[in-house]
Amino acid sequence: MKVKKIGLKDFFKKHRNIIVVAFGLLMVPSYFIYDYTQNNPKFCTTCHLMSEAYETWDASAMHDLNCHKCHETDLIESLDHVREVIFEKPMEVTKMTEVDNELCEKCHASDDPEWLQVEATAGHKVHFFESDEAPYCIDCHGLQLHVFRPPEETCDTCHEEDLDEPCDDMRVHCTVCHEFNVAEDDLIPARDDCLECHVAQDAMGVTFPAGSHSDTPCLDCHNPHDKEQQSECTTCHPASSKGLHNETAHVNCEACHTPHSDVPMRDSCLTCHQDKEEHYAPADCAGCHSFGS
Repeated sequence: MKVKKIGLKDFFKKHRNIIVVAFGLLMVPSYFIYDYTQNNPKFCTTCHLMSEAYETWDASAMHDLNCHKCHETDLIESLDHVREVIFEKPMEVTKMTEVDNELCEKCHASDDPEWLQVEATAGHKVHFFESDEAPYCIDCHGLQLHVFRPPEETCDTCHEEDLDEPCDDMRVHCTVCHEFNVAEDDLIPARDDCLECHVAQDAMGVTFPAGSHSDTPCLDCHNPHDKEQQSECTTCHPASSKGLHNETAHVNCEACHTPHSDVPMRDSCLTCHQDKEEHYAPADCAGCHSFGS
């Protein structure tokens, strides 16, 4: 008795419906498995080591992006990373890929209004786009796990030589004064920038009444990176060899002149000349007594 051979074409024709159903049963869950592993950040939490990474990512400005948007990798690299975690470093979170600058630029230098555009901002122009030794974005923005705002010590890493003393007394992040994300050409704060904080008896304890050196840049007298906040007055006001308050007699300017104070000068004079309290009061002493000649 001859057994009739069934060709592959005949087999598929005969069992077409079964094959289509089987293919569907295989492909539908495969698609969802692929989508879950590639596009759902929750997949990363299947590894208990990634709980902190997920929480900091979820609280960050990047929480609308899936992991592979920044951590680009191919199948071979992914499988090798799984092998490394299981067999070599089961208790350590290791980098899966390097985050290159080009990845950051795809969003932040793309003219896409959905993302902060940094190409024309003062800080990024100086430190990145116009620099011959541009750092990696993550050198500043990746020092903490998925916390993208650089901590203050980030600036100290490169600018330590600019600081006479640590900025602990400043109590503010460097970018409060040096605004990275404004469309300006200069990172150096102007007088108006200083006055946003330093107004009369504000939270930082500084008095600054109107009219006191009102046309002078704050940086002419103050180095904000130095604990010794005030420069010598004689830098601009040289001591005279003549007059009542010459270079040998009254050498401490602050004995009479309180910086940023609107106390009348007569009151300062009376701290020493108490016997003149009624002397032509309330006239300003300098109206009659020339101090510089």
